Amino acid sequence: MATAAGTSSITDVFTQRQPSPPSYRRSALIPLAFLLPTIIVLLVMQVYPAVYAIYISTTRLRRGIAEPIGLANYERLFQTPSFLEGLKNTAIYGGSFLVLTVVVGMFLALLLNRRIKFTGFYLVLLFIPWVLSDVVAGTMWRWLFQPNYGILQDWLTAAFPYLQNPLFTDPTGSMAIVILASVWQALAYTTILSLGALQTVPHEVLESAALDGANRFQRFFRIILPIIRPTMLVMILLVSIRAINSVGLIYATTGGGPGRATQTASIYLLITGWRQGEFGLGAAVSMVLLGVNLVLTFFYISLVGRKREAA
Repeated sequence: MATAAGTSSITDVFTQRQPSPPSYRRSALIPLAFLLPTIIVLLVMQVYPAVYAIYISTTRLRRGIAEPIGLANYERLFQTPSFLEGLKNTAIYGGSFLVLTVVVGMFLALLLNRRIKFTGFYLVLLFIPWVLSDVVAGTMWRWLFQPNYGILQDWLTAAFPYLQNPLFTDPTGSMAIVILASVWQALAYTTILSLGALQTVPHEVLESAALDGANRFQRFFRIILPIIRPTMLVMILLVSIRAINSVGLIYATTGGGPGRATQTASIYLLITGWRQGEFGLGAAVSMVLLGVNLVLTFFYISLVGRKREAA
């Protein structure tokens, strides 16, 4: 009896839920205390402006007073020819920028992955445009194609005498200049990501495929590309978002001209919201761009999910 009583008392002691000591509860709050400044900065600098932009897009500001107008800004936006033209220019610019940046970056990564001489020097040359600001890069490209003193424009005129108009003043030519400048600046990003992905491909698999008679194109499209597919999807998503939201380089190069030839939706937002002071309409443009970015992100997530289910 005494043994049974002693056993039950010991069991009660161990099974009884002991409250956490105050010192333990205080230590559990330490990580939150370190994260609190970052959380506050994110709330103030990102979450609040995003929520406020949604509200502003449904108002009309007059003399500092926000007048609620519902979805009138969105209706007006999609009835404005200049905004629709901006969406078309965004599609042309973004599609060309995405294809050229990814394809050329992958080509350079394949060359650098073969461990050629002076690889480090070539990487430094690639990173020089990447570290330049958009204003500096855009100003440089604008000077290169100036009709009167542009070096590249003089070369083009000498090589193609039948060109009647300078490239900078031609609608198609100005878009080509903007795309070329953007690809030149972002090439380091896609090259480094592609090079890092290529270095994860096992050499044994490539050697086995070569022994089986697979040529370079077959090894790339059937072995290398499926292995680096997740990295490529992330890169394509980030490059697409960069193309849609690009403002500084385009504005510094052409300012959206000539006419509206290079006026993308982001440039239209800059001109409408800040130059013309129509903040409600500009906020509506930002919400449309946000929707496009979310669609691209969800499309990427769905592709990644399908890949995991297939695996």
